[in-house]
Amino acid sequence: MEICRKAVSIAPLKSGAVIRLDHAVMYLYFMTDRIVRMRVCFEEKEETSWETLRNNLPTLLGVSLSGQPNTGCDIGGFAGPAPEEELFVRWVQHGIFQPRFSIHSASSDNTVTEPWMYSGSCERIRSAMLLRYRMLPHLYSLEKEAHDTGAPIMRPLVYEFQEDPNVYGIDDTFLFGRDLLVANVLEKGEKTRRVYLPAGTSWYDLEDHFACYDGGQTIGISVDMDSIPRFVRSGTILPMAGNQIYHMESDPVTSLDLLLIPPKGKEAVSEYCLYDDDGKTNAFEKGMYRKTGIRLFGSDVVTAEFHTQGQYDNSLERMRITMVNKEKCPYWVMLSGKKLAHFLNRDQYEQADSGWYYSQTNRAVEIRFGYPAGDFTVQVSFEEFDLYEMSGPASK
Repeated sequence: MEICRKAVSIAPLKSGAVIRLDHAVMYLYFMTDRIVRMRVCFEEKEETSWETLRNNLPTLLGVSLSGQPNTGCDIGGFAGPAPEEELFVRWVQHGIFQPRFSIHSASSDNTVTEPWMYSGSCERIRSAMLLRYRMLPHLYSLEKEAHDTGAPIMRPLVYEFQEDPNVYGIDDTFLFGRDLLVANVLEKGEKTRRVYLPAGTSWYDLEDHFACYDGGQTIGISVDMDSIPRFVRSGTILPMAGNQIYHMESDPVTSLDLLLIPPKGKEAVSEYCLYDDDGKTNAFEKGMYRKTGIRLFGSDVVTAEFHTQGQYDNSLERMRITMVNKEKCPYWVMLSGKKLAHFLNRDQYEQADSGWYYSQTNRAVEIRFGYPAGDFTVQVSFEEFDLYEMSGPASK
């Protein structure tokens, strides 16, 4: 790893510089991405096998820790025979979280690895790739963070949980940013995925109605071919596109879905910087960008503050917030000091311009409204109230 760390610290690097690691050969290339001219590092000439898929992750995490956030592998393998169907599905499900996502090959059996090569799994692969495109607001914000601070996009668990010695040797699970833990299926025929959840926080299963687990334990979850196991922790702020993106340049994000899980403790605060710009020019250097700082805090009344900087025009028209609270249903919801309507019927809620609805299945409040032009605040009351009088929060 020392070789990689030294290589990426030299400026400028020649395009095509080679880094040799235990599991793969990494190539550094320059490319123009949406923020700035950055180095791109990828595993090259990978043999198609389950072993290669498993080895992808520790290699990518090691390179990420060495100052190279834009990493990726050849999805499905590069050399050797075409991947079998299950292997290809798992490789795609793993690859959608890599900053560089690319399916290409030079197979030894005269085949070409393509997303549609197995008709029985086309929808699975399409679904995974569409999920990646919905994650673009988060991925682009992570790219900006990596540019500003050097923080990895794909992070080993030890990066965020250095006080938990149980994570030191884990290399089959990673964090996509600060809050999202990804535990892809990397073994052939696996039916139960065992996942260690780091200590010091609670974890919520994104594939099981936000089922909550205490950190510091290993759990087993049932998986099938469609499974992409993901967990988020207390204090999560996770933005995603609410409208389906198919092309990054031509399809703007017009609706933002924001997952919020309040941090535990009256004094606890979570923060996130949502970033966007035109994606084509260096106009961001002259203030043509949009940074939205998000602060999440509170217990009885949870507050989410949104503060915007920059001159870039906002493409957002709608916003939908999902705020998880397993203990209580909200008493009221406010947008910048004005109460939003409460709907008991989901269909009516979905048709309304603004309002809120509480999902008993997910134990989460869903909030929708038109995206405000400037700074704004969302507050959700989880105060106790008198069920008989229905007159407001109960007296302490």
